[in-house]
Amino acid sequence: MDGWLRMRDRCGACGLRTERGEDDYFLGSMTFNLIAAELIAAGAVGLVILLTLPRPPWNLVMYGGAIVAVIAPLALYPLSKMLWLAVDLAFRPVLDDFDNAD
Repeated sequence: MDGWLRMRDRCGACGLRTERGEDDYFLGSMTFNLIAAELIAAGAVGLVILLTLPRPPWNLVMYGGAIVAVIAPLALYPLSKMLWLAVDLAFRPVLDDFDNAD
């Protein structure tokens, strides 16, 4: 990664291209990110409700859940891009995606 929200064009260690040729390549990573972030938010809300039964703090659930739902996608962004690249590499062969020339 070249920062939290930007990815390098190639891996610094092996030279693997991180952009694999399509304009919408990271649409899958956005899907992973959305699913993971919403599962985390729903799990946190459910856990708070379960732990505080019979009188859940509804304001905390409402505002805290919204905050987690906004922060989780930002926190998971680099991980979801790398996870998508790994899934793509598992299904599509690596042909000319390496460049070891400096």
